[in-house]
Amino acid sequence: MNHILLGPEEGLKADWLAEEKKRVLHEHPDAEVYQIFVGDDKGEDLDSILSQATLFSSFRFVIIKQYENRTGRDTFDKAIIDFLSSGQDDAEFVILSSEKSKARIDPKIANSRKVSIQIFWEMFDNQKRDWITNAFRKEGYRIEEEAIDEILFSVDNNTAEMKNLVTALSIFFHASDENKKEIKAEDIEKYSLQTRGEDGNTLFQAIAERNLERAESIAASIMNSDTQGMIKAYSVIVSRFRFLESFEKLRASGMSEKNAFENADALSPYPVFYPTKGIRARDQAVFRKAAQNYPQEDTERIIKYLAAMDDRIKNTSTEWMKIMVSSFLADIILRKGDEGGIDLEASPIEVSI
Repeated sequence: MNHILLGPEEGLKADWLAEEKKRVLHEHPDAEVYQIFVGDDKGEDLDSILSQATLFSSFRFVIIKQYENRTGRDTFDKAIIDFLSSGQDDAEFVILSSEKSKARIDPKIANSRKVSIQIFWEMFDNQKRDWITNAFRKEGYRIEEEAIDEILFSVDNNTAEMKNLVTALSIFFHASDENKKEIKAEDIEKYSLQTRGEDGNTLFQAIAERNLERAESIAASIMNSDTQGMIKAYSVIVSRFRFLESFEKLRASGMSEKNAFENADALSPYPVFYPTKGIRARDQAVFRKAAQNYPQEDTERIIKYLAAMDDRIKNTSTEWMKIMVSSFLADIILRKGDEGGIDLEASPIEVSI
């Protein structure tokens, strides 16, 4: 059986893939494992791997990543369809994609009896809290609720991000205090101060101040230090503007600034069992500045704009990312969410001209 793993929950997809790879190698110890990245290859390598058996192994296990980046000009779908119709049983492929439905998948692939499709959704808040608690317990730590809030405030909404941060924090605390048993909110803040460079939080601060030059400088630093950094930062920007919208609505209803800060929420579209409410004291000056520069009407328009840009940012190739980021920063800071517009079908050369 071949598999297509869809959805935004990258951590659970990675766990599933690891188990499937383990199963395949148990059944076929001499199996050859291949990884194909859509964008680095146009489909020729995939076709060669799937269509030709090797002399050195009895089985091929092929992992196809970033499948959401395929275009009508490449031959990935053709290679997969040819393999499925060939009747070969000495290979298996697993496709990983951030797409949330099978709408863009060729019906000859999606409807094949040889293909299983699974969608991995993001966790609810109570699940994320339990996951973080259990992950730190395995490392020998207890963690208080406010510290969990700090972690959830700092990561994208998937277990891959949480796993990376829990690992980094555990290494940091083991090295700094071998007798430490409990992690508190101030411990997370201490870690952040010692390790954090530019990120979504500092980028939002520049946006709040309507400082385009500073925002572009921060964005460039993020992209240069981490190929996935801008996607993480974008998620933070979306979350901050949702908090800003909530804060402004509460103020408009007559609530005091103090109470509005305490009760602001990100207005998650998913059911939330343990909602993380409130804008922390150290962030209130930034949100106060944002509220001055982006009144409620502007904030609501920016949130709609960010929602429309979400797939473009997450599915943009590396060479396009700087152009896309420059465009969305200008659209927010200068035009308050009125999209300036770029032609996504044009080449980067044409855009630069």
